[in-house]
Amino acid sequence: MEKERLQEFVKMRVELDDTINSMLDMKIVKLDQETKKVVLEFPVKDWQLNPFDHLHGGIISTMIDITMSAAAYSFSKASSTPTIQMAINFVKGISKDAVLYVEGYCDHVGTRMAQTRAIVKIKDNDEIVATANGSYAINHAKK
Repeated sequence: MEKERLQEFVKMRVELDDTINSMLDMKIVKLDQETKKVVLEFPVKDWQLNPFDHLHGGIISTMIDITMSAAAYSFSKASSTPTIQMAINFVKGISKDAVLYVEGYCDHVGTRMAQTRAIVKIKDNDEIVATANGSYAINHAKK
């Protein structure tokens, strides 16, 4: 069930033309039910760079937010998981042409909120470039 929910979450975002989510070219790498982990892949592209040829902080924040929200959604029964808060630690600059693996962990799902964390790594060498934690609302569609 979690795998299907993750696929649905990503599909909803990549199919919306001309949105930041669709422009990120995210791909599902892994879902681990035991550790409640979701891993998404994001290639770094030229349009995402800041004037210093590193990944813009807002773009990496978006990648992290999507992944942590995907973890909250995948491991809950929510109809949506909007962000309540998140905090990011930028460890190192990310050069162009890198491919990032963003690992999102769902540490707790309650009736109203999920607690998550993320680790961002360079795919080629497993180097950590950012970490984060966040809270996501557990929304249920009204009938």
